[in-house]
Amino acid sequence: MDKETQDVEERTPSEVEDVADVDSKELKTASKFDGIYSRVSSNRIENLRTTHIENRAKELARKGRH
Repeated sequence: MDKETQDVEERTPSEVEDVADVDSKELKTASKFDGIYSRVSSNRIENLRTTHIENRAKELARKGRH
């Protein structure tokens, strides 16, 4: 019997559950960070958009004065 087969046969149900718990915790953490990064990205895009609009308004105001 090779080592991998022996390791699989020696696992207890609690070890399998522990692995499942770790996987679910990692997924929850990844999901949490995905949401945070999504909001940060959205805020960054909104800030760029606002800055562009403000700069365009300033440019038009300068042209209007001349």
